[in-house]
Amino acid sequence: MLVTIEDLKTEMYTEVLSVISRGDRDELKKQLKAAEDFAKAYLFKFDLKALFGDAQTPPIIHDEMLTKAIKVIASYFIVRKANPSGSIELFREDWLLMVGTEKEPGWLTDIKKGIIVPDWPLKPDNPQTVEDESQKANGVFWNSEKKRINRF
Repeated sequence: MLVTIEDLKTEMYTEVLSVISRGDRDELKKQLKAAEDFAKAYLFKFDLKALFGDAQTPPIIHDEMLTKAIKVIASYFIVRKANPSGSIELFREDWLLMVGTEKEPGWLTDIKKGIIVPDWPLKPDNPQTVEDESQKANGVFWNSEKKRINRF
């Protein structure tokens, strides 16, 4: 994973993480995995293996802003598990900065829409398709189904 439990210490105190998760490190790992999967949904046109790595290989690209986004998302997911009297407003502000809403898009949303174009490798080309997915076409990606002929 791109972010470890120890990396979350820059966002939340260790004792807070321990109390919310009740000492269950597996629960924290699940929330980190969910945060990475959430971010990957926004970054579909980039080479996700280069950005996040996999079980066998570490990530090739090291982007501090991406790491920060994953930590903010994971922190938000973890804090939501706290009791109802816990304050989530600080994490909500970070969430809006990194992810945003439809009215006020955040960093990940701007990348998804092509407003912000980081210097990351695009998804490698799939040789079984006609298009070359590895070529950047002004940040716009499109797809369509094969044309059908209907006869009556």
